[in-house]
Amino acid sequence: MKKLMLMIAFMAVTFSASAQVYIGGGIGFNSYKPYHHEKADVDTKTTINLVPEIGYKLDDNMSIGLMLGYGHSKEGDLKNDVFAIEPYIRYTFVKWNKVSLFGEASFGYAHLKETKTYNDEDTGKEYSESEKASEWGIGVRPGIAIDLTDKLTLLTRVGYLGYTSYKPDGDNIKASSEFDFNLNGENLKFSLIYNF
Repeated sequence: MKKLMLMIAFMAVTFSASAQVYIGGGIGFNSYKPYHHEKADVDTKTTINLVPEIGYKLDDNMSIGLMLGYGHSKEGDLKNDVFAIEPYIRYTFVKWNKVSLFGEASFGYAHLKETKTYNDEDTGKEYSESEKASEWGIGVRPGIAIDLTDKLTLLTRVGYLGYTSYKPDGDNIKASSEFDFNLNGENLKFSLIYNF
């Protein structure tokens, strides 16, 4: 995590001499405890996401950038960690005063790790087992940008059209693939960026 933050800081300092650079990103937190009709003790699922972003405006309509992501979720004895990197190119189609519509094409790669913790009844000690996987995808998504001030912009991305491949680590395991098209609110992403 420290290396990730140092890399972001280095990139921001390197490009900050140019007025075309922007930095920002999004953060998310969710805590969910499902209803259980038998009033049994049900584990709460807690999820945290951090997605820093840095980019460069090539002109008034075209930008290139990089999003880095970290996600962590925990539910009882099961926890998941995700590290992701996603370079993108963004093109603004229409502008109305402080609001603009854009399309974003990206290629993403993610490394996933799922860890399950067990209690050994004989020794009373805990031990854990982990499974790792990798995922990559390419796709496009539409979005809306709103200039809150001269320096701050709120970005909203909704929907996704693309292809994703998921492969667990291990020998003789085939990757699964998915072609996805949706414009629903389940794939809604917000981020705030600062324009230098």
